Amino acid sequence: MKTILVVEDSSSSRDITAHFLQQGGFRVLEAEDGQDALNILKSRHVDLILTDIMMPNMDGWGLYREVRSDKRYNLTPFVFLSVLDELDDQIKGLTLGVDDYITKPVTPPQLIARVNTALMRSERLANYFYRNPVTDLATPRYFRERLMQEAKRNKACEHDLSLLVFGIGNYVALVRAHAEWFAESAARLSGQELLKRARIFDIVADMNHGRFAVLLPDTPEDQAKAWADNVVEHWNVSLMWPETQQNEAVEIGYECTAILTSDDASEVLDKHLAAFDRKW
Repeated sequence: MKTILVVEDSSSSRDITAHFLQQGGFRVLEAEDGQDALNILKSRHVDLILTDIMMPNMDGWGLYREVRSDKRYNLTPFVFLSVLDELDDQIKGLTLGVDDYITKPVTPPQLIARVNTALMRSERLANYFYRNPVTDLATPRYFRERLMQEAKRNKACEHDLSLLVFGIGNYVALVRAHAEWFAESAARLSGQELLKRARIFDIVADMNHGRFAVLLPDTPEDQAKAWADNVVEHWNVSLMWPETQQNEAVEIGYECTAILTSDDASEVLDKHLAAFDRKW
């Protein structure tokens, strides 16, 4: 379920928009102005921002500038929903780079269609990246391509090649006890921790649902396992659940294997990813 942040100073208009989106299958967060929206973004993950323009404290233009200045929201669709229907306002918004400009009034099917289009456009764009521009982790598609390349090099040159698959042990528990966005936040923190501990030429990928794959070229299995053991031993990742102000620890585990010249590397990866699905 995608999360939409609705920013609107009129509570009645905000409630109506939120209702339309919820009927369309979206999770909705609400903010009464741009500053309130920025405060929400500090602790919550959102998939799209839908905002009015004319608001107190911080208007839609100001919110857009603040959001786009933060690397974390490079791929987050930003849509204006406004009564300002003058062509100059629409041109200004689109020139700034907003993903869409919707004028009120709008019917529920129109709103849902425009939101879905912005989300799909963002997802298609993300598929072209070999590295996520927000987390700097490799994408699953790119990781598989590099895995096959390194496996071929391994067969040709007989170099060592080790594959590690890490998994957040309590990922499902975090979803059930708190929320999906909270578990996703735990995954982002975990990915950053793994990336910091890897060498510059290692490949660390987010494989989704709290799983990560790490490719260690020119590394024997025993050395790869020793590195992973050290990661687990010194693992101290946690995040705070905002409603109770309590820290929730993030548990981590791993599987390690050497990619042999006789192996189908892609099958080995799939086997370990599936094992984490069953294990956790």
